[in-house]
Amino acid sequence: MSGQARRARGLVQVLVAILCLSITPILIKIGLTAGADPVTLLLARLVLASVALWIVLLVFSPRACRIDRRGLGVCALVAAANSCSLLTFYLALARIDASVAHIIFALYPVAALLLLAMRGERITRRRLVRLGLGLAGVYTLVGLGSGVDPLGAALVLVAAVAYGLHLTLVQWTLGGYASETVTLYVLSFMALFLGAIRVLQCAPWVALTPVAWGVVVVTAIVSTVVARLLLFGGIRRIGSGQAALLGPVETLLTVTWAGLFLGERLSPLQWFGGLLVVASVLLAAVPGPPDTRPLRPDAVAEH
Repeated sequence: MSGQARRARGLVQVLVAILCLSITPILIKIGLTAGADPVTLLLARLVLASVALWIVLLVFSPRACRIDRRGLGVCALVAAANSCSLLTFYLALARIDASVAHIIFALYPVAALLLLAMRGERITRRRLVRLGLGLAGVYTLVGLGSGVDPLGAALVLVAAVAYGLHLTLVQWTLGGYASETVTLYVLSFMALFLGAIRVLQCAPWVALTPVAWGVVVVTAIVSTVVARLLLFGGIRRIGSGQAALLGPVETLLTVTWAGLFLGERLSPLQWFGGLLVVASVLLAAVPGPPDTRPLRPDAVAEH
């Protein structure tokens, strides 16, 4: 396969993965509207995704199921951060629109940059501009009389910071492990953590409705397993940097699906805030010294 054909194939894989990921907030919102408990809905998704990925890898790539003790411990730590991110995102969607939530969550790369800066990496002027644009965009989205639930917006910001922590942990500690292996064990630990949280809730178990089960199946298989496998394949061909720059496409698609299927509408002022957030993300494409080292394929968002 020629280099051009390889890149074209990689681009298609990443774009299809982004399409799979963009429907996730809308599906979660539908499941919550159907009366599902956020923790139960997320737990069912993670358990199904973990089981499906175990089956796929045991059949097609048994080597990917092997990991040493250090890797297992680090995967557990990464899973804790990712579990916090997903759980707060699900809880937020019970309070605010999917379109607003996803735009705010798009700030997770900025959170990752700040965490890297706390570890000693250089704070560049471009980083400060990105932070300023992102915060101004979030304020415009949820403030200025927009009527957005403050707690819901705060939960999404927690989700973005927790996901940024997950990214930096992957970059710092899991560079020598295969992305499929990391994903397998991180998802498995996340299912265990969410199971423990659900038990500690001490709340009665309420059966999921058929609609909620449909959401679980699609988010587990399409938005988690299929999307990640496509993403890994695509990133191997075009690189994680190029894949990350396509992130605003996912945000645009999510806002579009929210308008078509949930009837959500952004005000002109909220659109302006959303554009500021997207500009903050796109600023990474400006020529110059990179904001940080490239992230590994397993560090790509999966909400």
